Amino acid sequence: GRRREPERWLQRTVGTEILFGVAPCSMALAHARRDLFQLFLKRTGGSPRPALGELALQATARGVPVCHVPRRELDRLCRGQVHQGVCLEATPLHYRSLGDAETPHEGAEQGRQPRVVWLVLEHIQDPMNLGALLRSAYFLGVDRVVTSHRNSCPLTPTVSKASAGVMEVFDVYSTDDLQSFLKAKAAEGWEVVGTVSNPEEVEDVPVINCLEFRWEKPVIIVIGSEGEGLSLETQLLCHRMLAIPPGRALHRGIESLNVSVATGILLHSICSQKRRHGD
Repeated sequence: GRRREPERWLQRTVGTEILFGVAPCSMALAHARRDLFQLFLKRTGGSPRPALGELALQATARGVPVCHVPRRELDRLCRGQVHQGVCLEATPLHYRSLGDAETPHEGAEQGRQPRVVWLVLEHIQDPMNLGALLRSAYFLGVDRVVTSHRNSCPLTPTVSKASAGVMEVFDVYSTDDLQSFLKAKAAEGWEVVGTVSNPEEVEDVPVINCLEFRWEKPVIIVIGSEGEGLSLETQLLCHRMLAIPPGRALHRGIESLNVSVATGILLHSICSQKRRHGD
């Protein structure tokens, strides 16, 4: 009978995942960093929304089969997430190794260009926060994002959706040994700058207002986990810690901003210096 038809369409290939949302699916189709298997669009009685029609054209041009399915099938495919009428079956994206990234050209470029900024994420576990962090980093001009390999969430479809598709175009790197990586960059002349929501909790590292930061050389901004902040080992490798001054006396128990919001503010205060200098 007709009711069984969708089940036939929704055959999945082993090892794939389901991207959802217009921006992630469109970016994945455009940038060919994944192997793509099927595009699922919401079946409509009338003419499809322009964005969905555009996705169908993109998929056809790439040779990706397009299946029109009822909304409930899309809900099932992405487990009730906000799919905007589109899902895409594709192979997962993974973190890139830092070893793959170093090229002589890139090193030469950084030697000539002091205003390079990398964002380092220690133990970010919430996929919504990770996606929001990637979106801000890309928009504000961060040159590279590096995460700690342990205790960080993987690059899932939820992260891609929260990043508004940025994850599909912006490489994200991972390191097994965050402390050794930071020591090596400091030895190369980079400034390692940590972040803190409560300056009284920091010992042995100077804390400054983020608006007072002056950018003189390549900089790494290190962001800690949602609940714990930076680990003590990582704090002690920072040359300075940046704090965002609150705009009022805070009620007891209300201490900090969401990690992705705080990072956006810090990145803007630093990256705006990059633009002012015309680099």
